[in-house]
This record gives sequence, C-alpha cells and structure tokens, in this order.
Amino acid sequence: MEDVSPFVSHFARLVWLLAHRPTDLDEQKETLRQASTQLSAHTQAVILRDITFAAAAHMSDSDEMSVSVRELAMRMSGHSVRLIEFEIAAPVREVLEIARAIATDPATGDEGAGFDGKIMDLYLTGVTTHLGSAGFVRHSTPGVLPSVAAQLRTPISLNPIPAKPAPPPASLLRPQSAVQEMMQVQLMRVAGRDETVSDLINRLDKALAAANPNAIVDDVARATEDLANQGKWVDVVMVLDRAHQHLQTLHDGDVKRAFMMGMRRLQRPAMLSGVARLIPGHRDLRNECARLLALAGETGADVLIDLLIGSEATSERRAYVEALRQCPVAVKSLLHLLSDDRWFVVRNAAALLGELGSTEADQKLAGLMSHREPRVRQAAAIALGKLGTSRSLLALLQGLNDTSPDVRLQAVLAIAAAKNPRAIPWVMEALDHEQDLDVQGAMISALGAAPTEDGVSRLVRVAEAGGMLVRKPVALRLRAIEALAEAGTPSARHALQSLQADRDREIRAAVEQAVGKMTA
Repeated sequence: MEDVSPFVSHFARLVWLLAHRPTDLDEQKETLRQASTQLSAHTQAVILRDITFAAAAHMSDSDEMSVSVRELAMRMSGHSVRLIEFEIAAPVREVLEIARAIATDPATGDEGAGFDGKIMDLYLTGVTTHLGSAGFVRHSTPGVLPSVAAQLRTPISLNPIPAKPAPPPASLLRPQSAVQEMMQVQLMRVAGRDETVSDLINRLDKALAAANPNAIVDDVARATEDLANQGKWVDVVMVLDRAHQHLQTLHDGDVKRAFMMGMRRLQRPAMLSGVARLIPGHRDLRNECARLLALAGETGADVLIDLLIGSEATSERRAYVEALRQCPVAVKSLLHLLSDDRWFVVRNAAALLGELGSTEADQKLAGLMSHREPRVRQAAAIALGKLGTSRSLLALLQGLNDTSPDVRLQAVLAIAAAKNPRAIPWVMEALDHEQDLDVQGAMISALGAAPTEDGVSRLVRVAEAGGMLVRKPVALRLRAIEALAEAGTPSARHALQSLQADRDREIRAAVEQAVGKMTA
C-alpha cells in the first residue's frame, strides 16, 4: 500500500499475526525484524496517525498487507488511539509490546483508559501514545508531571545590567490555580508520604472540582501504591472504593478521564492480588473487594482464578468462588483456558466452570468429554453434572462408554444426581458390559435414583441370590437392596419382602434395615 510507510505496513502485519496467529512465532519474529529494520532506517521519529482513510481507500483489496492495515485502523479506533510516535531508537521489545496491546480486544467508549492501563505496565522509553478525543498523551519517558520548580528556576547572571525578562515558558501560561496545584503535588512528593487514608480520600473528593484533577488523582494513585508496598491492603481498598464511587457519578470530561486513568493504573495484577487476598478473612470488605476486581475485567478475574486454583482451604475457595460470580468476564476467561495446550490448566478451568454453575459453558465442557487426558474428561464430567442442562446430560450419557473407569464413575454419579428417568435405558445398557465393580455399584444406585419399571426389574434381578454355579458379589446385591429402598415403588417393596428369607445373613440384615426405612 503506497499510502502508508513500509514500517507501518510491517507493524500492521505484526498486529494481525498477534491477533489471529498467536502461535506462529516464526512469522511474528520475521515481521518484527522487518518492522524494526524499517524503523531504524528513518532519520526521525515515525508517527503513526489515524490511518482510517488510507485503509478505506483499499477496502476492496484482498492482499495480506491491505487486510492488515485495515484491521490496524479498526483496532486503533477501538482502543481510542489517535497517534503513536515511534522513536528511531525505540527498542524492539517495545515495538512488539505496543503491537500486542493493540492486538487485544478493545474496550469501547473508555476514551483510551483501558489501552493506557496496558501500556503503563510496559515502561516504554521509545514510544509515545495519544489517546482519546481530548488528546491525552502518555509520554515515553517515566513521570507524569513536569518539575515546576525546575521550570521556575532561572540562571544567575554575572552581568550587573538587568536583562530584559524572558517570556515565561509555555507550560506556565495556564490558570494560576492549576500551577499552584501542581506545585503542591510536587512539594508533597518531596516531603514524603505521611498522609492518612482520610487525607487521600479527601483529596479525591477535592479533585472533583479542581482545575487540574489529573495531577491530584495521579498523586493519590502513587500514594496508594506506597500503601500497597507497605502491605496496608485494607487502606488500599478504602481509597480504591472511593475512587470507584466518584467514577460512577461522573459524566464525560477531564475529571472522569482523570479518575479512569487513576483506576487503570491501580488495576495491575500485583495490586489486584493484594486486594483479592483480603476476601477470605475480611467479610466486611468482601463486597468492596469483589466489586473492584470485577471492574478490572479479565485481569481481576484472572487474579481470582489463580488464587482459587492455588487454594486448598474450603472456606477460602468458597469465598473466591462467590467473588468470581460477581465478575461477568470470569466465564469468558475460563472458556478461553479450555483451549490451553496444558491438560492441568484445562482441568482446573473445567472444574471452576462447574463450581460457578456456568450453564453457557455446557457446549465446550461437553466437547472435553473427548479430550485425550482422562483427568480432563473426569473434571468435565463433574462440571457437567453441576450444570444440569440437556446438553450436559447427553454428554454424560456418552461418557458411560469412556475407556477410563474413573470417567465412567463420575459420569454415572452425575447422572444419578440428575434423577432423570430418560437416562435409565442408557445406564442399563452400559451396565450389561461394565466390568469395574465400583462403576457397576454406581450404576445400580442410579437405577434406584430415578426408578422406572424396567429399572426396578433390573434391580430385583441383581438383588436376588445366584445359583449354585454362579455366585453374585455380595457388594452389588447390597447396593441393589439400597437402590430398591430408594426407588420405593410397589414392585420394589414386594421384592424386598421376598428377600427377607434370603440364606445370607448380611443380605437379610440389609433387607430388614431397608424395609424399616421405607415404613418409617
């Protein structure tokens, strides 16, 4: 495409590969190398502006480069990225990282706050981004505020003749209140962190009517990070919760943008992990913590998922599951993990989807019943049993013929819990060729959980004594007696009464106990 530079063309191709071919590392590396070569060939910074019109001019073109450029234009617009400046000495790593950020799914309507949150963690030194309709700039060098004291400092002149005063710097040609606020922030940074949580909350309240809210909110965010470094996570939650309260009441404008940027800055995994760890032991803060994690989207959900997988305490797991229920994107994150190449990751994701009761996951969980790893199929069977949908039941019925006895056992246990009479013919057919005694016992119990005429007849045959040449396992006869008692139908009662005279003492005792339960 002649409308865009060679560097932009290769950069667009890199973004496309990261979005659509994430595992094609060789082509990604080659495209990144070509983009870096083109960038280093320039004599000044390369500015990637809105390329929507250039892309539109080639809307009908189907070559790879045209497709990539059109998608780059779409993704930049979705992330509210107006302009990206690449320094000619920008590290290759930063070109790759900014491409990865653009390749992610955009959060529409946030004026670039979500994208800014992604790139803040990258500490870019050679890339500058312009975001949102107001033109917010995230500079490539660290730091948010200029040093006002340095701008006000003038060199000492050795000439006794007073020189004509120079005009003030352009950065100082702003309302006096804004300059005063910036100076106050700078002085506070020099003085150190001795503010209380109440002080920080009061400053957030004052930012609503401040001339330069971005400076105040950004400095409160820095102070909140200091609290996190000191392990004062309860204080962190209090500050974040107040910022969230203000953000909910604000409409479009500089103040809302300032609060959104501040919140994004504090929604890093390390910060969110500290917040999430409060959930099990601080009941009074659970709602606030869960709400803050939900606001962080997939990042917050991923933090909760990691903590839940690593927890061995039942009370902790229960608390994390309840918090995950309040994260709308948690199911999306877990569904994505079901495609992971690592079997244990898939197993854990399937188990969590079952704990969350995510019925929308039944199709993908059903697909896991043909996974190569039996432990994954076993976890999928347990999860499907908790969902209770029609698709789940069908997948479980097919699991009765699995090659692994552990999978068959979990499938039949889930079917028994469903108590659906339509599943009984499948269970009876599977019982005919089942060899594992534990699975046989579970199938016999399933026949009593959802009694049908054919199912009870099968239980009667299992419970009856065998002939002289064929002795039935006592364990299976006992399970059949328990199943007949659970069925409770007239034919089941009659069969139990006929077994009261069985020659096996253990069987007679079990029948007596079963009849007693039925008559109680």
